[in-house]
Amino acid sequence: MNKYEKFGDLFIVDVSPGDLHGIVSSFILVDDKVTIIEPGPASQYNKLKNALLDLNLKPDIIISTHIHLDHAGSTGHLINDYPNAKAYVHPKGAKHIIDPSQLWDAANKFSKLLADNYGKPLPVKESNVIVPDDYSEINIGKHKVKFIYTPGHASHHMSILLYPENIIFTGDSAGGIFNFKSGKVYAITSPTPFKPIQYLESLEKMKSFKPKYIAPTHYGIHENGYEYLEIGVDRTKLWLDVINEDLAKGVEDLNKIVKDLMDADKDFMNAVNENIQFFTDGFLIESVKGMINAIKNGDYKK
Repeated sequence: MNKYEKFGDLFIVDVSPGDLHGIVSSFILVDDKVTIIEPGPASQYNKLKNALLDLNLKPDIIISTHIHLDHAGSTGHLINDYPNAKAYVHPKGAKHIIDPSQLWDAANKFSKLLADNYGKPLPVKESNVIVPDDYSEINIGKHKVKFIYTPGHASHHMSILLYPENIIFTGDSAGGIFNFKSGKVYAITSPTPFKPIQYLESLEKMKSFKPKYIAPTHYGIHENGYEYLEIGVDRTKLWLDVINEDLAKGVEDLNKIVKDLMDADKDFMNAVNENIQFFTDGFLIESVKGMINAIKNGDYKK
């Protein structure tokens, strides 16, 4: 399989853990300032580094949509190898890039499966970290990057708009789009502590920019960016409504809730039927649990 694929001035690098493919992507933008969007998990840093070496590129800018291990985990490794690079991260996440020890402990408590597969991040010097404001922009040559705060999946989440292509890099703020055997599958990524009202507000915020393309970290770059954001709104509400209805009936069995989601959402059914344990347990089940907890905490009412 190719180490990376080209999309205009971008290279999409597959940094999925282990032997998996098409689960986690990192993006390299070639311009006056070489920019990495989503460095990916620490355990897969060699895949990103090999792509950089193969392309004879040295990054100047590293952008993470949020600090979760599968998105920002390789930031410290990159800074070690390219000490002049600057890491852009949401202000609420900056301290965890500088000292990731608390993040690492929390990740292990949340899911040993994910922590083991994504690997331990390295610290980043404070002098290498830049905190962008909401709606702020940087010019990196012929391209312009706009930072958009998009909480919901995480309080420290931001999405990235790239011009002139009008691509929105959504991290986990608009679900994932996966190319499985059954076809293209859309799935929400909503682990605890998921905030559905903020998440839906962030989707509407991103829609206001009418992006042409969407680039979810899970996975790749896709046309019909605006339409996928609309799907995100509808699908999020569908999942929440199915789960809310089950909980209102006193249904607590996770398997029953999953079955009801499979009946209501063909994409969810197709994703489960792929029988990829890492994806089912690490993505789908944790997302369902996140919505269950949000509803129980009163964070969503139909």
